[in-house]
Amino acid sequence: MDISAVQRIEDPRQRAVRINELIDEQQAVMSELTRLRREAIEDMQRSGISQSEIAKLLGMTRSRVSQILAGSGRKPERALLSGGDSVTIVVPVEKAPYPEGKERPVVHHEDTEFTERITQLARSVGLDVETEYAGQGDFIDLNRDGLVITCGPRQSPWLEQALSADHTYGFARDEEGWYLEDKVAGTKYRSPEDAGEPRDYGYLGTLPRPDGNGFWLYAAGIHAAGSRGAAKYLADNLAALYKANKNTLWSCLVACTFDPDTRELTKAELLADVQRRGAIPTARK
Repeated sequence: MDISAVQRIEDPRQRAVRINELIDEQQAVMSELTRLRREAIEDMQRSGISQSEIAKLLGMTRSRVSQILAGSGRKPERALLSGGDSVTIVVPVEKAPYPEGKERPVVHHEDTEFTERITQLARSVGLDVETEYAGQGDFIDLNRDGLVITCGPRQSPWLEQALSADHTYGFARDEEGWYLEDKVAGTKYRSPEDAGEPRDYGYLGTLPRPDGNGFWLYAAGIHAAGSRGAAKYLADNLAALYKANKNTLWSCLVACTFDPDTRELTKAELLADVQRRGAIPTARK
């Protein structure tokens, strides 16, 4: 950072704006370095290195190492959801008629459950949460940290193009309807729910931002149950998914089972294994 260049800015308004920008950049860097340091210490611990040895290596006290490991509720695996401090959940809305005849935007119960599950998960690892609602065909800005989207391609057709960045898994459709596919093996996975079974399939994974500076997370089912199943699998396996796929783009297909009467999820498991597709793109200044 060139402090002298900032000091040479004569206009105090421009100087203050530039200083504020630099502070924000440095805080973001410090936050990321703090996360990476804690992660490195945890990796050392798992390899059998004691806290005393770690303290000596880093030139700090053992109690300081303990404080770093204790953290402030901001767990390393939060990086699987967001590269920043928060998560924005994008949920589909549809217009439905009301008794007085006017159409109003409606969020389906199962999408509300999806939102609640992701919200609880994000907060459990120290992230703030916001929710956005997208109508059919609405454009969603993908160039943001911490974006979690559950809109299916039938609600947002442009998502089909975004999903083309994943060469392993994705959605497709034919005369029989929507299905998930393993693009490498050529396998089609049609939802058992279409045949009346209490079971559905979903996509779960990360995709590159269009600006080449990070990722966004996509969790969507062939039907609403599949979206909830993807969220459940993510919540149940966040730490393991992070450990296996940190700093990489990845995706998998999830199968879920639900109670036919209450539609409550009873199980979420892998339908097709997690596949990694290279490092998360970055274009930090």
